[in-house]
Formats: sequence, C-alpha cells, structure tokens
Amino acid sequence: MRSFQIVSLVIFLTLFLLAAIGARLNIKSIFGKNKVRDILFSLLNILVLLGLFVLYIFPFQAREATNYPLYFSFNTLLFLVFVFNVPLAIAWLFQSIFKKKVKQPIISSAGLVLSAAITLVMIFGAVVGSRQIKVTKIDLTFPNLPDEFDNYTVAQLSDLHLGGMLKPEKLLARTAQKLERLKPDLVLFTGDIVNNFAKEMAGKEPALKNTTKGFDSYAILGNHDYGNYSNWDSAEKKRQNFEDILDILKDSGLQLLKNEHVVIKKGADSIFLAGVENWGHPPFPQYADLNAAIRGIPSDAFTILMTHDPAHWSSKIAGKEDIELTLSGHTHGMQWGIKLAGIPFSLAWLARENWGGLYKNGSSALYVNTGLGTVGMPWRLDMPGEITLFTLKRGKVD
Repeated sequence: MRSFQIVSLVIFLTLFLLAAIGARLNIKSIFGKNKVRDILFSLLNILVLLGLFVLYIFPFQAREATNYPLYFSFNTLLFLVFVFNVPLAIAWLFQSIFKKKVKQPIISSAGLVLSAAITLVMIFGAVVGSRQIKVTKIDLTFPNLPDEFDNYTVAQLSDLHLGGMLKPEKLLARTAQKLERLKPDLVLFTGDIVNNFAKEMAGKEPALKNTTKGFDSYAILGNHDYGNYSNWDSAEKKRQNFEDILDILKDSGLQLLKNEHVVIKKGADSIFLAGVENWGHPPFPQYADLNAAIRGIPSDAFTILMTHDPAHWSSKIAGKEDIELTLSGHTHGMQWGIKLAGIPFSLAWLARENWGGLYKNGSSALYVNTGLGTVGMPWRLDMPGEITLFTLKRGKVD
C-alpha cells in the first residue's frame, strides 16, 4: 500500500473514531445513561470499522474486488454511519463549550435532528434517487448545420457502470422505454459501460440490445472500460477482458469509435461523428488521439465529437471552429446536487470546471451528461440518471 493511502486511511480512521465518540457522548447528554443503547451504538461502529478493515486492508482489497454491489452497499453503510456521527459530535463539542450559558441540551438536540435529517436524505438517495431517470431536452443552433439536419435529434447516454447496479436490467428497460418515446435520430453513448470487468455485462446483453434496437447507435470507451482499476494475474487476462467488453458492445448494437470518425448522411447532406478513446488528467489513462479521429474531416463540415472526460474539451478542444459540439460524461455530477436560485450546483464544481450541463467557448459547445449509473456509492441526491436529447437547428447565432 502506498504511503499516501496509509496516511489517508489513518486520517479517516481518526476522524471516524472521534466522530463516534462525540456522537455517543451527545446521545448520552440528551437521553441519559443507558448501557444497552451504548453497547449497541459502539458495536455498530466497531462492526463498520471491522468491515472497512476486512474489505479494504486484509484479507481483501478494493483492487481485487469483483463483487461491486457488496462494496458499494458497504460504502453506503460506512458513509451513513459517519455522516450520522459527525453533526452529533460537533453539536456535543459546542454544547460542552457553551454549557454554562446553555443549561439544556439544545445544541445537542439540534445535532441529533440534523444527523437524522441527513441520514434520511442519504437513504432516500440510495433507495429512490439512484433509480430515477430524467430527460434533459436542449435545442442547439448552428449556422453551418446542413439543411437536411435541421431539427435532427441526438440522444446521449453515459456512464452505466453496470457492475455497480443492483437491478441493472430494470434501469436499462426504463431507458429503452424513454428512448422509444423520444424517437431520436441518433443514440450516442459516451463511455464507462462497466466498472472493470466484461462479466459485469453477462446476462444483460438482451437489455442492452433492446436499448439500442431500431436506432443508429455509436459508443466510445471511458476510463473504467480498460480494466485499469483492478490487479490482474497477467497482461493476457486483462487484454482478454478488454476484448470481451468490445465484443459485447458490438453485439449490443453499439458501433464503437476508437480515435476515428464516421459520416452520418441524411438526404443529400451529411455531418461527421468522431469518437476518441479515453483522455483524462493523471491518474486517468490517456489513449485519445484527436488528430487521428478528425483526420479527413473537412474544416467547414459540421462535427460532433464524443470524448468521455470533459477535461479533454477544456484542455484541447474549446474554441476549435472545426468541432461544433462535444459530448462527454465521466463526472456523474458527483451523484448529488442542489439548486441555488434555480441554478444547479454540485461539489463536483470544486474539482472540475465542467461538471454537468452545457458549456460554450466561441463557436464550440460542450455538454456533460451526468450519467445513468453510480460508482463508489449506489445513490443519487437531486442528481438523477440522465438522458439528454439534443435538437439540432440551423440558424444564426447571436
């Protein structure tokens, strides 16, 4: 285990223990002494820490994991317990500081109410939020869009992470139903079909095929599709896993674009669709070759680019006149968000300039789809799974 991982683990364990101790003291200050309650509360926290040790330190490690639902469910429990304890511990600290001025445990009680509210919101995100799908409809106007493609519709899907879903077939079926109602001219998938392994797709091929049935459909690879987040016994096994993922994508009706482009025709007109392999800031792998993908596309042609990580757009593409529309995913909007004065906000903004929605730079536009699946923890809080439907329009742009 690398040194920074050990340091991070020690810091988290220290914070977890301090929060647990503070939470226990707070509950005692509100309800008085109760040996059975104290034992049960302590036992819960000890079992969670034991689970963290067993799954992440010894005998198992996350990079060896194949049972993602187990890990994601445990992550949810771990985070729920931690988040429940933190407000209680902070409230107990403040209650202790101001105990001379505040005789009744008002601050302690407020901490309990806050802890309970946050926990209920998190549970809602896991039980309900992770199963929600929204359709975002966006009209985009371009002066060089060919006449035949006026009102042409493009649906974007992203980040399924099939191995992290508890009931992926149901989500895929609902996605297929929504696409059937939308009737897009083109369906584009912008990467991360799995977390690591081709076997995550086993048995789900019919549901995948049904999602793309009847549509012209294209896909690119995301950072998780290369198997780089697992330890492999041999390079051959990793290569075979990658080839199996490619085969299943192809069998599902998705034409994969790996640093290449295709021509989309309608009537006498045509547009170009380019797709690159994953590009990202380290530690994410960089396999994209943008020059190869757009080589041969006329400079005055209308071009849509699929690239999984939106950082690629801000670093290499923004402002390019020969790429009008870039579609990305990857961020998940951090799987939670709020609306401030009607403006969507997520903590992903602290780490990423372009985390979700539409961005423009000169004549080029980027849309970041916040994905359908989950990673890390199986919940979404006010950040439902997303299908984006673009209607392309020809016209003047102010």
